[in-house]
Amino acid sequence: MFKSCALIFAVSLSLCACESVAFNTNLDPENFKDYYKASAVQDSTYEELTGKNYKSLGLVRGLSCQIDDRDFPANEADARTDARRKAADMGANAVVFGKCVKINKTPSCQLSVTCYADALLVNE
Repeated sequence: MFKSCALIFAVSLSLCACESVAFNTNLDPENFKDYYKASAVQDSTYEELTGKNYKSLGLVRGLSCQIDDRDFPANEADARTDARRKAADMGANAVVFGKCVKINKTPSCQLSVTCYADALLVNE
């Protein structure tokens, strides 16, 4: 009996001690919307769009930048994702990529990759 009372008291005391502990996080629903926005924009080619009704919303440019030698190297995948995110901001649901350009030692980046695409609204 004494052991169970002591156990209940210890558990109650520990729960009360944690009452003032706050849990803060940087997870924000808006961050998720922005992060996954690019997945709503499909890569396409003009050949795939033949016979479909679509409208060009303009040119988008995606950038991947390696600021210093310790950073992850700039790459085409990140630049394309950035372009898709910008296309989604314009209301596009597809992009047709033109080309990507890699440049070493720019004023801002040790290595930068920029990809250019046409942002499109395709009516299925």
